[in-house]
Amino acid sequence: MTALSRRMRIDLTDNSSRQTDARLFHRNEVAALFPIADKTIAELCHENEHLLIFPFSIETSDDRIGESSVMSILNTNDPDMVRIATGNVMGFIGVGDLQIKIKSRFDDGRDDFLLHYMLQKVLSFNLFDLSHNNEQEDVFDFIMFMFPYFLKSAMRQGIYREYQNYRHNDVRLKGTIDIGRHIARNTPFVGNIAYSTREYSHDNNMTELIRHTIEFMKTKKYGQSVLNIDRETIENVKAIVEHTPLYNKSDRNSIVSKNLRVKTHPYYTAYGPLQALCLQILRMEEVKYGENDDEICGILFDGAWLWEEYVNTILNKVGFTHPENKLRKGGIYLFEDHSGIRYPDFYKDDFVLDAKYKRLGSYERVSKVDPDDVHQLIAYVNALHASRGGFIAPLEKKQEEVPTSRLKGSTSTLSIFGIEICKTASSYSDFCERMLQAEKAFVESLKL
Repeated sequence: MTALSRRMRIDLTDNSSRQTDARLFHRNEVAALFPIADKTIAELCHENEHLLIFPFSIETSDDRIGESSVMSILNTNDPDMVRIATGNVMGFIGVGDLQIKIKSRFDDGRDDFLLHYMLQKVLSFNLFDLSHNNEQEDVFDFIMFMFPYFLKSAMRQGIYREYQNYRHNDVRLKGTIDIGRHIARNTPFVGNIAYSTREYSHDNNMTELIRHTIEFMKTKKYGQSVLNIDRETIENVKAIVEHTPLYNKSDRNSIVSKNLRVKTHPYYTAYGPLQALCLQILRMEEVKYGENDDEICGILFDGAWLWEEYVNTILNKVGFTHPENKLRKGGIYLFEDHSGIRYPDFYKDDFVLDAKYKRLGSYERVSKVDPDDVHQLIAYVNALHASRGGFIAPLEKKQEEVPTSRLKGSTSTLSIFGIEICKTASSYSDFCERMLQAEKAFVESLKL
């Protein structure tokens, strides 16, 4: 029996803690999950270099996703059976022979079209030709499709440069003489001098890692198409190739080893996520869902972050500002002395919106929304002197009308808007078409 045939596949949905009818598992079947159950995502990422979580900076995430867990193991009335309760993350994770796929609870069926669609919109790649039935390749394909997005973000900050040490042995002395190496290589003396230089170079461990990733992807089924997905990606790939003349395929393992520690640079901030992604691509082929019994690997997405970024792909086309908390851009102040800075999800003129990856579609009144969420939105409305505020949530069915409530003693209103998630698509392309219609209906409901 092969290793692949021994592997067990488990399909879950996110935020399943309240699903009392969730599937039960025999305790022995999921024994490998017990060591990671209830561990925080921050702990898992720190302990497992093959596990990626997005957003990359979980420590500064507004949703504090790093403090939550991927899953919990719950006992049942039967001592031999357990239930797996998931958190607010989606994606793929594997432990030894266990493969786990966590899809959105707002999706329907096993195809997980919603996760694929949101990633396609946020990361700007095309999934129409991607087979959704190839269970072994899901993780690897997703990670490759993410490469152009993170490459673009990094390259917009310029090609990474850092000081490199070079060893020379020629007549053009311009550095520090290496006495030992000079004696060993130039005795008897024939004119050359062994010396070392320290130069600020584009050809360094970081750019070499990116180059190795590019060359590796060229050999893969979807890799070449991903690298040619648009003009900006093509130009970025060309620039990396031109600036890494020292590239040598046989150096891959050495370059990977030199990049195991994620670089933090005050200017090249976008290279950290790209570095982590490159390492995952170069090593994913050998680890997939994990070859060792205690090895954890895969890729996970914070549902709240992904939903917000997906909504941004719609609202930015109609003029809404999407503040960037991490870059301290677009914030608003609660007080006249410019203190109490806050970052609403979206605002435009006298309209402020808050994306919520929650089940709000069944609420008939805004007052039923979580009090903390309501208080936060009221604070934004007050600070912006907005006449309208609202939540944007995934809808399980079409709204007959938008629930709207007027704030007491004010002319401002709060509403619950939403985007209907298609549940009857016959294919992924059909799902995309129906989602575009739902997005259009959502924008029209805003009455801009």
